[in-house]
Amino acid sequence: STLKFVVAQGKDVEGNVDGKMLEFAVNEGLLKNEGMNYAFVHDQIQQAAYSLIPEEERGCLHRQIGNLILKHVPENQVDDLFFTAVSQLNRGIKKSEKEDERLDLQKLNLKAGEKAMSLAAFSTAESYLKAGIDMFLDHHWEQHYDLSIQLYSLYAEAEYSICRF
Repeated sequence: STLKFVVAQGKDVEGNVDGKMLEFAVNEGLLKNEGMNYAFVHDQIQQAAYSLIPEEERGCLHRQIGNLILKHVPENQVDDLFFTAVSQLNRGIKKSEKEDERLDLQKLNLKAGEKAMSLAAFSTAESYLKAGIDMFLDHHWEQHYDLSIQLYSLYAEAEYSICRF
């Protein structure tokens, strides 16, 4: 889980050691601790904790978590942690982001989509590819033709694979 990874690093998203807060949450019965793994004891507790984060800060928090995870995933490794990082970054993206950041995230979504397709996880691939496509601006076919054709072609293949003709 994302919580597991952030805790495994021994730091919060700003890089501060924050073990006392985790101990408190475990002692209060909000989290369970199994070695280095932490998880919410119930989905509703996780939802309640998330609802306490102001909506305008959530995107930034998702970006920080995604970047923290991505920083610790080797570039050639595509696994559950990589998918978690891309999902977090997708949740943190805004249309107003800088074009180079959006482009980097589109490439990450393509990589996640390709890996999901190779695992026959077509619905998962479709969601990553669609996220990459949705980040395009009006001029993408002229400026980023190769990326556009890759995302759209693989997206069509994923849609076909899940019987959406």
